[in-house]
Amino acid sequence: MRSRIKILMFVDIVGYSAMMERDQNAAIEAVRELKNRYFEPVVSDFGGEVLKRMGDAWIIAFSSIDAALDSAMQVQSNLYSHGEIKLRIGCHIGEIVQDDDDFYGAGVNIVQRIQTEAPPGGIMISEDLFRQLSDDKGKALSDAGSFSLKNISQPMRLYQWRSTPSGKPNWGDVPSIVVQPVEFAPADTETGSLAGDLHDQLIVRISRRKGVMVFDGQNKTADKATYDLRGRLRLAGGKGRFTVTLILRADARPVWSQTYEAETDDIFAFCDEVLELAEGDLRLQTNAFDGDRLAEISSDELSVSELRARAANEYYKVTTESWSYGLSLMERAVELNPLDGVSLAMRAEAQIMLHGARYAKIRADLKSALLDDLNTAVIQSPQSDYVFWTRAMFRLTVMDDVTGAGADLRHSRDLNPAYLENYELEGQICLRESNFAAADAAYSRLIERGAQDPLQPYRLFQRSVARFCGGNFEGAERDAAAASNLRPNEAGHLKMRALALSKLQMTEQAEVCLSAARRLSSDPMITTKLPVLPPDFYWLSDELKPGAEEFIRKT
Repeated sequence: MRSRIKILMFVDIVGYSAMMERDQNAAIEAVRELKNRYFEPVVSDFGGEVLKRMGDAWIIAFSSIDAALDSAMQVQSNLYSHGEIKLRIGCHIGEIVQDDDDFYGAGVNIVQRIQTEAPPGGIMISEDLFRQLSDDKGKALSDAGSFSLKNISQPMRLYQWRSTPSGKPNWGDVPSIVVQPVEFAPADTETGSLAGDLHDQLIVRISRRKGVMVFDGQNKTADKATYDLRGRLRLAGGKGRFTVTLILRADARPVWSQTYEAETDDIFAFCDEVLELAEGDLRLQTNAFDGDRLAEISSDELSVSELRARAANEYYKVTTESWSYGLSLMERAVELNPLDGVSLAMRAEAQIMLHGARYAKIRADLKSALLDDLNTAVIQSPQSDYVFWTRAMFRLTVMDDVTGAGADLRHSRDLNPAYLENYELEGQICLRESNFAAADAAYSRLIERGAQDPLQPYRLFQRSVARFCGGNFEGAERDAAAASNLRPNEAGHLKMRALALSKLQMTEQAEVCLSAARRLSSDPMITTKLPVLPPDFYWLSDELKPGAEEFIRKT
């Protein structure tokens, strides 16, 4: 057995299986052209040694860090305008052990995982490799963030490079936030300790999110950071007020600010409550930052994590068009990495939401495929609160499995007690079990986030249905009116309001709402996706589904 340290490169052809299905002979010829013209001659010129060929992939070893990176950049630049072939390249430094038959080593597994995170046409390298680059070489790469790679115990920070057409700028690093020390008053030891706890927990909670880098303002000066996150704590009269503000460093402009208030009788409960709300709002903001960063890049050139970021941005637009586009992005992500747990879950969520908006059942074969996907997602991403939340939502809305949904809800909360979407799931479970007061309370926790939440019309609609089922017709009418005010071109909110007004014996006002609804499009809308109903209220589905205005009027 021979052991050596090498710069390892894993190269994979994007969409090879689809190429073979379309035209096998053309695909074989394209791969032959790649091997003999664009790839192996280039890596050979830079001293690369082909360790293994796998049809649509290669493992290459280099003795020089610069040679490995230069060859990868040369290959990708040469292929930038190629009509058929795109590659993803991963690089890492590690030990390989070789005998007469094969070679082995943890470095081989790691570089293969790194390659799955590379953008098509781009390169992804490990932090271990990046640290050994010269300053000039390092400036050519951007920080892609921290990644949890399959079968790798610790998250790894990765750096990427992508070829850009002449005249266009290279796309930069992921957004970075410096969490500054929290200002506080009164200036006593106990308040200072609470401010310190809030500061530390903000760092921990934001660091869970992908698509953003986080620095501690107390310990590190990040000169090139994108944002400062500033906090201010005030305690007085048994109440606490915690204000969080994001400042764009480039021009010292506040881009987002929110204040959270709560009782301070139990100081730990206060801390948990305000951090839970702040984390949820910051999650929305960091998704938006990552989406803005990627706006100019074609979806064909996005990595799996970048595709997820763009899809999340589309989901927050809360239209059937944006969710359909998000679904197509997740199809692309799963094509690039069929075992990416979060992508599988996001694809499943899009199917659930789009079918729910149409008030349509998911056909049996798709239901089986989605369940397989979500079980795979749980295996691949066992630390993701979102993955368990999505499987729970599937179990509840598609399979009517309340017990299974409850188990996944508990697991998601164990992973992240501050994940606010679990309140929606709790509300839907309670509604399905006819516990209308508990459903109302759960939905209310989400609605407290107010204007910061782009899903607010959807939340209001769900609470309106829960209140209607529970006999709180006044509350149902207020929620439907508020949702309609936010989405005035969507008929479903007017129909929900008309139902509540009818129960309140306000027939004339109900007819006004229905007349307005008939003038609007009857297309399915995400914000009026029906929650899971208890059996006694299945009839609501017929009255609220798209195109049901005449049915409601006659009823």
